Amino acid sequence: MRHAQRQAFAAIAAASGQTRAALNPRSAAPFCSGVTSRRDPVMPSQFSVLFDPGALAIVASGTVLATVARCGWREFGGALRMAAGTLGGGFSPEANRKALAVAISAIQRNGPRRADPPLPPDRALGLLLETYLRRGAHDALAPVRRAERALAEARRINAAQVFACAGELAPVFGLIGTLYGLTQLAPVAGGSAAAAIMGAVSTAVLTSLYGALIAHLVCFPLASAIERRGRAEEQARDALADWFIAGIGGAPSPPHERRAHLRGVA
Repeated sequence: MRHAQRQAFAAIAAASGQTRAALNPRSAAPFCSGVTSRRDPVMPSQFSVLFDPGALAIVASGTVLATVARCGWREFGGALRMAAGTLGGGFSPEANRKALAVAISAIQRNGPRRADPPLPPDRALGLLLETYLRRGAHDALAPVRRAERALAEARRINAAQVFACAGELAPVFGLIGTLYGLTQLAPVAGGSAAAAIMGAVSTAVLTSLYGALIAHLVCFPLASAIERRGRAEEQARDALADWFIAGIGGAPSPPHERRAHLRGVA
């Protein structure tokens, strides 16, 4: 009796399942298959939405061209070299100290006229050593130090001003890109009006964003880094020059007054 009831219940359940599958075919599919089908489309990354090559090209190229037009190719190239120096090599205190130590030993052993030591890798220190070897007088070193210090300071300030100028121009071209994006609001023939509007608004917003990011994450930080790196190198160079002059028997130069650094950069 119980076996017959179980068979009857099983038959009823099978019939109801077939009826439900016939009325709604999607309900017959396994639950995991529905989840897989919902996950099949690849959702775009949140950061990929923020990348627009066209908008970035408008801001970057416009900023570079305007900076070159205002500062000149020579100043712009010098600023790029200074920026590369802050990221990579540059003034090496240890290498210059070793070269100056060899020079001091050679001068003490053979005298300034007969000594022929290798020059330090730094241009200013090499010119200082070469001047002493050629003239053999301590009085000739002070003008060389002042001239090289003024030249290095001028290069540093010019490079910082170039990047400060680029930082001022980047948001301007972000605004220009915004205006360009707004001019694209007209729907393209045969295209969707909503898609055209969304594309134009996206370009307009992203160009303003790129202008602000380039200014405050690239240009102004590079200007400040050039100022800081230049002042640190100047202090290290002066310390080595004083050490060299003391080693060859001369008196170190008195402390000099430094010009005020570029306002708003460091």
